[in-house]
Amino acid sequence: MKAAPTPIDWQAGHARSSTTGLNMAWEAAGPEDGETILLVAGLGCQLTMWNDEFCKPLLAQGYRLVRFDNRDIGLSDQHPTNMKVNVPATFIRNKLGLRTPTNYKLDTMANDAIGLIDALKLKRPHLVGVSMGGMISQIVAAQAPDKIGKLVTLMSSTNNPKLPMPSPHVIHNMFLKRPKSQHIDHVVEHVERVFTAIGSPGYPPDPAKIRERARKAYQRAYKPAGVLRQTHCVVATGSIEDYTRAINVPTCVVHGMDDPLLKKACSERIAKLVPNARLHLIKGLGHDLPEALAPTFGEIIHAHLGA
Repeated sequence: MKAAPTPIDWQAGHARSSTTGLNMAWEAAGPEDGETILLVAGLGCQLTMWNDEFCKPLLAQGYRLVRFDNRDIGLSDQHPTNMKVNVPATFIRNKLGLRTPTNYKLDTMANDAIGLIDALKLKRPHLVGVSMGGMISQIVAAQAPDKIGKLVTLMSSTNNPKLPMPSPHVIHNMFLKRPKSQHIDHVVEHVERVFTAIGSPGYPPDPAKIRERARKAYQRAYKPAGVLRQTHCVVATGSIEDYTRAINVPTCVVHGMDDPLLKKACSERIAKLVPNARLHLIKGLGHDLPEALAPTFGEIIHAHLGA
C-alpha cells in the first residue's frame, strides 16, 4: 500500500493588522530565512484553499509561505457591521456605472493585508493572489510597493464591469443556487456543485476530494454571511484599474484558457495595463488549482520570483 504523503507542518497564530485593527488568522511553513511568499486567498475561501499539493513545490524551492484568512472568513475577525446587501441589484448598478454602499471594499481588504505584513514583520514578501486575492494583491502592490517584492496573480481580473461575464452555468450554480440548508451535508453538496462548475476541463476535479476539503473547511469555520459580504464587496468595488495601472513591481499574470468564471480576457487586461508583465495562459485550466498543475504553478512562480 502506498504511504500517505507527509502533511506540511504549518505554524499557526493570530496577528492584529496594524492598519485596520482586524485580528487575522495566519499559518506559515518553510525556512524562516527563506524568501517569503504571502498567499492571498480568493472569494469565500479560507487559507486552507492553498492546499499541500500547491504549496509543496514552492517549499521545495526554499520559500517560506505565509497564508491567511481574509476578513469575514475562516478564523479571522468578522466585519463589525452587517449592512443588508443585494448582490444581483448591485451587479446591475455596477454594469450601469452606479455606485452602491457596501460594508467594505477591496481597498479595505488590501489594507488588512498591508497591516498583516507589518504585524508579522515580513520583509518585502512576494505576493501570490488567486482570483479575488489577485485583485487584493494588485491594490497592495500599487499602494505599498515598498513593502513587497514581486507580484503573481492567478486567474484574476481588474474587475472592470466591461470585461466578459461568467458562463451562465457558473452564474446559476455559484450565485443563484444556494445550499438547501446550513447543515454540513447540504453545504458540502453546494461546494461540490460550485467547484465542479468552475473546475478545469483539462484536469477534472475529483468529487471525493472536493467533498473532503469542503467538509474540513466547514468544520474549521463556516461563515455564510461573510461570504455574502465578500461577494458584495467585489461587485460594489467595481473596476480597480486605477490601481492596476499604478503597479510598478515585477508582475507575472497566470490564467486558464478555459476559465468559465473569470474569462482569460480578465488577466489579459491586467497584463496589458502593468508594464512588462509576464502573461502565462494554461490550456485546460479553469478556475481552480488542479493537483496535476501544481508543479507547473511552482515552476512559473519560481521562474518569476527568481529572475
